[in-house]
Amino acid sequence: MEGMIQVGEFKSDGKDVWGPATYMEVRGSEKLRRIESGTDEGFNAMCAAGQGISTVNLVLVCLQTDYAGWLGQQDLELMKG
Repeated sequence: MEGMIQVGEFKSDGKDVWGPATYMEVRGSEKLRRIESGTDEGFNAMCAAGQGISTVNLVLVCLQTDYAGWLGQQDLELMKG
């Protein structure tokens, strides 16, 4: 689709964001709310460091980074049994 931006597992058309369903249900939608409200410290730090990078790209990078951490946590919990 023209105008679609993708970073890792996340895509956006500039208005909506799509990502892995389980992550979005469990954690991603809340992360997006924090980003949109200006209260997500990780996203705010990326914005300060990422001058010249589009906001959409920064949102997707932030989500992809958080997703990778979330997947790691899931794996650790499985290993603990």
